[in-house]
Amino acid sequence: MNLIHYVKQYGKSSFSEMAFNDIDNVIFSQLSYLPLAGIVGGFHEEAITIEEVAKILIRHEKKNQLNIKSYFCKKIYRLIKEMAKAPRYQHLSLSNYVQVINHDCQFGALSIQLPDHTIYVSYEGTDTTISGWREDACMTYQYPVPAQVLASQYLRKIYRFFGDKIRVGGHSKGGNIAVASVLESPFYVQRKVIAIYNNDGPGFAESIIHSRKYKRIQSKIHKIVPRESIIGMFLYYGEDISVVKSSSKRIFQHDPFHWCIEGNAFKEAQLSEYSKKVSSKTNAWLDNIKKRDCQKCMEDLFQVFDYVEVYDTHDFFSIGKSVKVVQNVKSLDEDSRKNLWDAIKTLV
Repeated sequence: MNLIHYVKQYGKSSFSEMAFNDIDNVIFSQLSYLPLAGIVGGFHEEAITIEEVAKILIRHEKKNQLNIKSYFCKKIYRLIKEMAKAPRYQHLSLSNYVQVINHDCQFGALSIQLPDHTIYVSYEGTDTTISGWREDACMTYQYPVPAQVLASQYLRKIYRFFGDKIRVGGHSKGGNIAVASVLESPFYVQRKVIAIYNNDGPGFAESIIHSRKYKRIQSKIHKIVPRESIIGMFLYYGEDISVVKSSSKRIFQHDPFHWCIEGNAFKEAQLSEYSKKVSSKTNAWLDNIKKRDCQKCMEDLFQVFDYVEVYDTHDFFSIGKSVKVVQNVKSLDEDSRKNLWDAIKTLV
C-alpha cells in the first residue's frame, strides 16, 4: 500500500478516531509541491479547503491550464484528488501560501489546519528549477541558505497568526528547512512546535549538529528515510532515524510514493549498507575538501548552467544543451574538474 492507497482506505477515519501519524505527515509534506499560486491565499487572506483546491485544479486541467510538468508532481495531484473525496482530509483548511523563486533561492510553504486547531507547516522540497538545485549545492558550504532564512521568518509569522500548537515538516530539502526554521527561531516560537519532520531531507554540518541550539530542539525532530536513502543521509544528523521499506531501488526510493505502508504505519526496515557507504563517502569528501574549494567548484558548475541557459532540470533533456554543458565543464580549471569528478564518484 502506498500514500494514495492509504488515503482511499483510511480516509473515512477522522483524526479523533485515528490520531495524526507519520503517514499523515508525509502526505502533508507533499502538498507544498503543487502549483497553488492564485488558489491558496497568502497571509491575511481567506483559507480554502482541500476539497475546493482539488476542484480548482481539476478545472485548470480541463482547460489545459494545469502547470504540472514532473511525473512526481502528477502523483501529488492524484493524491490531493483522493484527499478531496476523503472525510479525513477534504475539509482541512489550506492557507498562508508563499512561493519565492529567484537566481539564488527556491522556497515554498503553506499551512494546513487540523480539526484540533493544530497547524502543520509544509515546506516545499527542491523543484525542477536550477535555482533550487543551486541552493541545495550551497548547503555543502553555507548556513543558513536563503530558503532556511525564509523558513524561519515564515514560522515566526505563523506563530503570530496562530496561537495553537505547530508541527513543521517537509520532504527532501523541505525536511532540512523545516528543521532550520525551528533551529533559527526564538525560544518562544520553539515552545509552540510539538514536532519537526524531516522526510528524507539532508542534514547539517557537523558543527551545527553539536551546537547547543540544535540539541535544544533535537528531541522534537523525527527523521524518516527509506532503506537505501541517499539524499536523507547527506551531511550529518543527531537524532534517531526511522527507516522504512520502499518498493523501489537506490535514488528512486527518495520518492515517498514508493514507501511501503501496512495498516496505518510505514513498514519498518534497516538502513542498507549502500546507504551507509554513500553517506560515509560524501561526508568524507566534504570534510576533506576545503570550504572555499567546494564553493568555487559549485559556483563554476552553475556558471556553466547559466552560460548554456539551463534554467530548469527539463533542459537537461535537450541534447544540444547537454552537449554544451559537457563541453563547458571540460573548460573549467583542473581543480574544479577534479572536485566535480570526485563528487560524482562518491555516488557511483
